[in-house]
Amino acid sequence: METTILENQQIVEETKQDKIVEETNPQEKEYQSQQLEIQQPHQSHQVSSLKKKNTSVDYKYICIKKDQFDISMVYLNYLSLQQKKFIEIIYKSPSVFLDGLFFKTPLISHKDIIIYYKDSKYNSLNNPTLKILLNYKEHSAFINILRSIDEYISNYINKYSTEIENNLQTYYNDYRSLLNFNYEQIIKFKYNNIIELHMKSYLEPSMITKIETNKDTINYNFTFNISNIYFSNNNNLLPLVKCNKCEVIT
Repeated sequence: METTILENQQIVEETKQDKIVEETNPQEKEYQSQQLEIQQPHQSHQVSSLKKKNTSVDYKYICIKKDQFDISMVYLNYLSLQQKKFIEIIYKSPSVFLDGLFFKTPLISHKDIIIYYKDSKYNSLNNPTLKILLNYKEHSAFINILRSIDEYISNYINKYSTEIENNLQTYYNDYRSLLNFNYEQIIKFKYNNIIELHMKSYLEPSMITKIETNKDTINYNFTFNISNIYFSNNNNLLPLVKCNKCEVIT
């Protein structure tokens, strides 16, 4: 949708229940409509649907409920190119405003996790990539959500290509045409009905080591967010997918 709609769109009735966000810790209380609280170890913050507030919310503790996800609540904002060289992704429902899309994966078996290092050593400048193997038999609903996001981003870029190119030229002297860019999908289709989700890891190195060394039959839940779309030097449009938290399910 056009970004000006973000400022001018009439918010739908606040009395309508919108249980759109859940906490990744099952022991925490459920979010309520009208006023959502994000529980942290020592404090809580409110998230408003009417405007963004300056908070220090730890997004490792929240995610959008998959059964309540609505693609019409996703907004892209190419005007963010006036400050940074990326297109901002926003999730805006009647009761929550998020800078990015926050999800929890389904249960992922240890055998379906690949840890890829660009270089040989893990350090703060070389966060590994987590490759999560998915299949339609077990993960169809989750895959369809990510596919709908891919389709929305692709359609948006095509619709506003002229405006995006003008911003790139004006603010970055970048005269490349979007026709020359390749959109790197969030969902990577592989062979034998296998699909990969690639996430840049922002987990503690100790958790990465635990995943690598634990060969027992263990499942994992990963909390991740899709925040911005970047323009690479080699003509790729890259959605930034970051893994913020991993839960071990025995």
